Amino acid sequence: MSALLQESGLDGNDSDGSTNLPKLLPVVLEARAGAPQAPAVRIFLGTQAEHYRAERVFFYSLQRVRNPDRRYEIYRLIDLPGFARKGQCGGIDRYRFAVPELAGRQGRAIYNDVGQLYADDPAELFDLPMGEHGYLSLLPQETAVMLIDCERMAGCWSYASACREPQSALEALAAAPYDRWGALDPRWHARDLEYRHGQSKLLHYSTRYLQPWRPRPERFSYHHHPRAEYFHGLEQQADTAGYEVHTATSPSPGFAAACERLAQGPQTLPEAHCSYALESDNAQLLLVGNWGEPADGGHPVERQPLEWLRREDLPARDVIAASGLERMPVGDIPWLLDRLFQLGRQWVLVRVGVGPAGTQIGTADGWRELLRRIARRYPDRGWQLDCRDRTGQTRRFRADFAHRSPGGPVTPRVWVLKGKHAGDNAQLTNIAESLGWPYEVKRYGARIEEMSPPWPDLVISSGRRTAPLAQEIRRRAGSRTRLVLVGRPLMPLGRFDLVLAAPQYGLPLLKNLEDLPAPFIDAPRLEPGELEVWRQRFAHLPRPWVALLVGGKSTPLQFDAQIARDLGREASDAVRARGGSLLVSTSPRTGAKAADALLAAIDTPNWCYRFDKGGDNPHRALLALADAFIVTGETVSMMTEACMTGRPVAMFPLPARRNAAQRLHHELVMRLDGTRKEADGREMPRQQSALERIYDWMVGAGWFACELQLQKVHQTLGVEPLPGGLDQPPGLPPELFVSSRTRALQAIRELVTGDRPVPL
Repeated sequence: MSALLQESGLDGNDSDGSTNLPKLLPVVLEARAGAPQAPAVRIFLGTQAEHYRAERVFFYSLQRVRNPDRRYEIYRLIDLPGFARKGQCGGIDRYRFAVPELAGRQGRAIYNDVGQLYADDPAELFDLPMGEHGYLSLLPQETAVMLIDCERMAGCWSYASACREPQSALEALAAAPYDRWGALDPRWHARDLEYRHGQSKLLHYSTRYLQPWRPRPERFSYHHHPRAEYFHGLEQQADTAGYEVHTATSPSPGFAAACERLAQGPQTLPEAHCSYALESDNAQLLLVGNWGEPADGGHPVERQPLEWLRREDLPARDVIAASGLERMPVGDIPWLLDRLFQLGRQWVLVRVGVGPAGTQIGTADGWRELLRRIARRYPDRGWQLDCRDRTGQTRRFRADFAHRSPGGPVTPRVWVLKGKHAGDNAQLTNIAESLGWPYEVKRYGARIEEMSPPWPDLVISSGRRTAPLAQEIRRRAGSRTRLVLVGRPLMPLGRFDLVLAAPQYGLPLLKNLEDLPAPFIDAPRLEPGELEVWRQRFAHLPRPWVALLVGGKSTPLQFDAQIARDLGREASDAVRARGGSLLVSTSPRTGAKAADALLAAIDTPNWCYRFDKGGDNPHRALLALADAFIVTGETVSMMTEACMTGRPVAMFPLPARRNAAQRLHHELVMRLDGTRKEADGREMPRQQSALERIYDWMVGAGWFACELQLQKVHQTLGVEPLPGGLDQPPGLPPELFVSSRTRALQAIRELVTGDRPVPL
C-alpha cells in the first residue's frame, strides 16, 4: 500500500478562474498484481484534525472490506483554502460540493463524512447504476454519503460556490433547472440507530454528542452510543494489528522535507532526559532526532536522524531517545513511535513539544494517549514522555512497571468490595479473575476498622454502598491505590480513577468513564456430561426450543399475575407459530403468584423450572441448548447472557408504575434524553442542548441518580419485542461482547501498570 497524504499548494483554477484549487494527493490502496482492469474507486473524505481517531478507523474499516482486485484512492478534504472554519461542522459540511471540481470534472466519486464505517465494499457503491442522475444520496438534503457523477455535477457545484454558499443553497442548486438527485439505497447510509448488523453497509455516527471517539469534549457532554462497540471493536483490532494509515515503507509525502527542516533546527541536550533509564554502565543509548552532542557520561552513545528509522535492518538498542517529533507530519508520528518501541529493548524516551491545535499531538495529554496506544503492543518496555506545553512548561510521564522489580514482575494487590446485589458481585469477581492477579474479597458490610496494611494497589467496588469504603481505603493507603467502580455511586464520578458503566445508568462519559455495551459477564459453561443430561431432559419436546427467562418486579417496573398471564399467552402464541416448545425458568424476583399465572397461561409443549420450588437450576443449560430466547425486559444480566450466544432474543417489556415524584423526574429525563422524528419518519437522536449539558454536570457531580434507562440497553443489544425478536439474532454480535470486556480490562490494567505523572 502506498500512502500519500494531501500536500499544501495550489494547482489550477475553478470554472470562473477566481479560486485556485488545492493540490490533493490520495492515500492509495493498490490492486493486487495481475488483477483485471477496472476504474479506481475514488473516495473523498471530509474530515477535521480532532477526528483523527475516527479517520484512522474509517481507513481500517475500508481496508478490511475492500476488493483486493480494485485500486482505491482516498482523498482527505481537510483545512481546504477558502472555507471559513465556523459553526459546529467547521465548514466541512460544504467540502462535499467541491468534489466535482477536485475530481477533475470527470468520472465518479464517493463522498464520505468523517465518522463513518464501511461494513461492505465501497466498490459496490461506486459501481451502482445512476441512470440520468447527477448524484445519489439518501435524500436531496442528506448528502453526507454521495455517489457523484462529477462531469454532470461540475456545472452545478463549483469549488468557488462551495466556499461561499450555505449548504441549503448548494443543495437547492442541484434541484434546478431539473432534478439531478437520485435515491441511494439506505443500506449505504445507516445513521446511528438505523444501522442493522448484517444488513447495513455503512454506519454513520451522525449525532455529535454520541460519537464514541469524543472529539470535542469542550463543546459536548458525551453519552453512550447504542452502536459504539462497532467503532471500539474496529479500533481495538487496528491497535492489535499495529495498523497505521502511513508506514515506514510509505510515509507521508511531506516526511522527507520535514526531516531536512528538523536537522537544521535547534538542538537539545539529552542528559537530564535520559539519566533515569541509564541505570547500567553498559546500557546502549541511541539518540534519534535533533539531539545536541551529549557530554561524556560513560555510556556508548549513537546519534541518528529520524529518517534512519525507515530502514528495515536496524539493530535494537537498550535505550532509544527521540526528540523533535512534533515537527514531523502528524500522520507519520504513530509509525515513528512504533519503530522506536521496536528498537528500544528496555526504554523508549520521547522529548517533544505540543503539535498543531486539534490534532492528536495538540496537547500533552494527546501525546500521552498516543504513546499509551503504541506501547500496549510492547508491555516489556518502559517509556518516558517529556512534553513542553504552549506556556513553555514541561510535563513528564513515566511508565516503569516492567522495571520496578529487578527480581521479576511485580504482582499487584487487588481487593474486591462485595455489595448487596448478587449480579453486581458476580461482575466484580469476574473482573478480578479476568485480570489474572491474586485478589481478596471483602464481605458486604465490612468496615475500615477491620482492614489493615499492606494496602491494595487496586480496589474494585460496585454501586453507592461500597463507594465510601473504597474512598477511605485510598485515603489511608495514599495515592498509589487505584479505585475502579462498576455502575454508579451517589458521589462525584471524578473521585474514582475508572468507572465502568453500562448504558442503563445514563451517565455522561467523563474522561475517567469507560462505557460498556452490557454488564461485564462471562459466558456460563457446563461440562459436556452435565450438558448431555440436560439435553436428554428436553429431548421429548419439539424444536425449536425457546427458553423463557423470567425476572420480576423491579421498581418502577411491575410483574404481577396479570402481566405474567400476558407473557404466557404471547410466548405461547409465538412458539406455537414456529412449531416449537418453551423451556421456562423463573428467578428469585418472579414471585409465587406470578409464576402460577404464567404457567397456567402457557398452552404449548413446555418444560418448567420454578425457582421458589428449588431443584437443579437449568440456567446455564438453557443458555447452551436453547435455539432462541424470550427474556423479560428488566433483567439486564439474563438478557446479556442470552445475546452473547448470538441466537435470536425477543424482549418482553414490563409496564412501569410511578408515583407523582417519579413521573416528574422521569419526564424531565426523557425531555433531556429523547429522540426526534425526521421528515422521512426516521427516529434520530436529537443534538444536544445547553440544558442537557448542565444536567449531565449535575449527574457527574453525584447530585442526581435517574432510574435505570433500560430502553438504552435494548437498543444497544439490538433486541426486539415479541414476536419479531425470535426471527433474528441480536444486533450486537458475540465478538463485540468479547472486545468490550478486553477494553475494560485493558483500562484497569493501565491504571496499575501504566504511566504516572512525574514531578520535575
